[in-house]
Amino acid sequence: MPSQASRTNREKLFFCYFMDCQTPKKPGGGADQTWEVAEQAVVGLAELFAERGLTHALGFCSEPEVAVRQSALFQETAAAGCWQALHFQIRGYRPQGASEDYDWKRPLSAYSYDEQIAAIRIAKDEWEQALGMPTDNFGACCAQANDDTFPVLAELGFRQSYCSGPGRYDPANGQRWWGAYPHSHHASSKSRLVCGDLDLYEFTLTRTLVPEPGPGGTFRVGDLRAEKELGFDEAAAMARAGIDDMLLRDHPILYVHAPTHNTWDVGDRSSGRRRAVETVIDVAYAIADEYDLELVPATLKDMHEEADRLGAY
Repeated sequence: MPSQASRTNREKLFFCYFMDCQTPKKPGGGADQTWEVAEQAVVGLAELFAERGLTHALGFCSEPEVAVRQSALFQETAAAGCWQALHFQIRGYRPQGASEDYDWKRPLSAYSYDEQIAAIRIAKDEWEQALGMPTDNFGACCAQANDDTFPVLAELGFRQSYCSGPGRYDPANGQRWWGAYPHSHHASSKSRLVCGDLDLYEFTLTRTLVPEPGPGGTFRVGDLRAEKELGFDEAAAMARAGIDDMLLRDHPILYVHAPTHNTWDVGDRSSGRRRAVETVIDVAYAIADEYDLELVPATLKDMHEEADRLGAY
């Protein structure tokens, strides 16, 4: 029988960046966030990536409520070439026409398979109706997922996701990712922690690889997001550690995958967070040069297709 081992791409470094577009006043958002700030965030980030010639790498991942409220904005970014995703936080979600919110304190990881598939199906339909386009990309707010989540997403037709937070462990907030596979992989129908048999391809973020202990037996990892306002050396060290770990594991593809939120005005060129986004872009180019790779702006779908071409796990 011929070998089924996956191959590797050592010519390209894929670069993908996205914005979680969350509903103002929801958990995970900014205390002072308004709908106006949310719009300024999207417009500013789109303009920045257009200036750097990286529009294709940029995604806007919106909650259903945001997709409904700002549909024209996301339709415009999609027309410009930005990828789109359903970003879902079940806490506080009220589907159109419903009389009450989902429990504000109960994370997605506390819901069963049947409960998740019902809620996410409604959210997906609401999102697609609002934007007038289908989506096969899904993001779980705050890495809240359980062993049922990936099979639910596959059943609903999603092909790419960012749900996991390898190393993050905070059961009270629905995050149980101790021991999870640290890089991109086909999700498992049996466990959220391992590579598996689903077509759904999960993308972890570029982050620290060694969890730091937190209060009450929790563990945290830091990811490469603008809110941390990392300088070049610290951001480069984080990205480099991720690439080195991928190389040691013979991981099929090499990538830098970084996020931010729609909770601040990206168009403010004096902002430390704006400079931090620019730093991540600079780091991606520098790391590509350091490892003699071609930097390739990529969507989740692009990277999934390359992984499948290589027969990736």
